[in-house]
Amino acid sequence: MALDYDLKRSSLTYLAHVEGITMPELPDVEIFKHYLNATSLHKKIESAKVTDKRILESVSQNGLTNALKGKTFHSTRRHGKYLFVELNDYTFLVLHFGMTGFLKYFKKMDKQPDHARLLIEFANGYHLAYDCQRMLGQVSLTEKVEKFIKLNDLGVDAMAVDLETLRDVLGNTRAKVKSALMNQKLLAGIGNVYSDEILFQAEVHPKTKANTLSEERLERILSHMRKVLKTAIDCRADPEKMPKSYILLQRHSEGKCPRCGREIVKEKISGRSAYFCPKCQR
Repeated sequence: MALDYDLKRSSLTYLAHVEGITMPELPDVEIFKHYLNATSLHKKIESAKVTDKRILESVSQNGLTNALKGKTFHSTRRHGKYLFVELNDYTFLVLHFGMTGFLKYFKKMDKQPDHARLLIEFANGYHLAYDCQRMLGQVSLTEKVEKFIKLNDLGVDAMAVDLETLRDVLGNTRAKVKSALMNQKLLAGIGNVYSDEILFQAEVHPKTKANTLSEERLERILSHMRKVLKTAIDCRADPEKMPKSYILLQRHSEGKCPRCGREIVKEKISGRSAYFCPKCQR
């Protein structure tokens, strides 16, 4: 079934159409994880080719290709917007998808995507391409996921946060709540799109100072964070499959609130576009 995934048909692609390119967020990367699991685990890697070394971080072309050749992908793990692919020698291939990255598994080379920056060939004749048109993604290696998370100063994964941690994370910053949710050092995985959705569902104004949130609002944010991210994953991050009660499809100049019908407002908050309903999110 995973072979039928259209990984470019997701929230990042839809919103590129309505408001410019947006970075893959936690649900998109979780879907990439499922896709890689279904297509590429336990298959011997015959060769690996890096077509543009600008995607590499802290590893050389030869270093990466030699690390992959002859190995198999053993398992995967996601933290925030990063995908960690464990090799059978217990090192990890690290993939970050930048603004336009995705994966494609294919057999015939005429099916290769246009901007394949890393191309892996398996012994069964199939290939896995890491495509990244805008070159803002990152490919690297790490021996330990926890060490990578610490070195990159990543916060707790947004799907794993509990109320105590969320209270601590948001209670210790004077940033606006939308900016705090998007800060990868505080919470890993949430970006521009899903921060808007979480706050809309929780009925919290995006400009609210994070450290002024009541316990009730914190609980609502946590509850809807889990629901929104899980729903997006279940819908394969395809906006057309999202509930009609979501604001995601209304993030454009003529958008209407799915709750009250009023016009959606767009404002810049800490340099990022925020969409919200001024009536429902006071």
